[in-house]
Amino acid sequence: MTAPFPSPTKTWHTEKYQSIDPTRPELSARGKTVVVTGGGTGIGAETARYFAEAGASRIALLGRREQPLLDTKASIEQKFPNVEVLAAPTDVANKAEVDATFAKFAGTGKIHVVVSNAAVVGPLPSINDVDPEKFFDGVETNIKGALHVAHAFLRHASPDAVAINVSSSAAHLNFVPGFASYSVAKLAVYRLWDTLAFANPGLSVFHVQPGVVDTDMNREAGGVAALGMEDNGK
Repeated sequence: MTAPFPSPTKTWHTEKYQSIDPTRPELSARGKTVVVTGGGTGIGAETARYFAEAGASRIALLGRREQPLLDTKASIEQKFPNVEVLAAPTDVANKAEVDATFAKFAGTGKIHVVVSNAAVVGPLPSINDVDPEKFFDGVETNIKGALHVAHAFLRHASPDAVAINVSSSAAHLNFVPGFASYSVAKLAVYRLWDTLAFANPGLSVFHVQPGVVDTDMNREAGGVAALGMEDNGK
């Protein structure tokens, strides 16, 4: 279908399609060690499940709430019993927690993939009316989280490591006035991961924009209801 708003993607997919099927041999993650932040629910949880289906051997799920992490861990282990899953309650905005979790998960080995997915929406009032302190809190939380994850990953990354930044078209497009803090933060995080790639040529960095997925965070921002469309995140 044609994209419903300006997009660099010529073909707009709202359902899973063959070229990203995790069972394709060329997309195999067999034997890989993967960290997913924001891994308890929504896009992070589905991403972790897809890495398990693609053959990853060890997956760490990071998030602030323990029970969703445990629920996702159980769902993966039930379907893929050979995959080792760590549920690690971690606030990515807390450097000490991030460093400790990465060190524990890596052990004496290396981490092959990090999916930087955790984020907060921040305040939703228009830029005209937003509380400056809340605005900057949202921006700071998102940037801090990405930087702490990037630094921890670098310390334990394999020579052929891959970082995936779960971005948003809100980093590049104006949808509604109320996304100011989130939009500024996502554009900054986009540049943060790009500068990490520039400083570390052996590291592969990818940015993905999942679209309008009906997650808890999306509902908090009024996404599907406000835009009148939805992309299937499974």
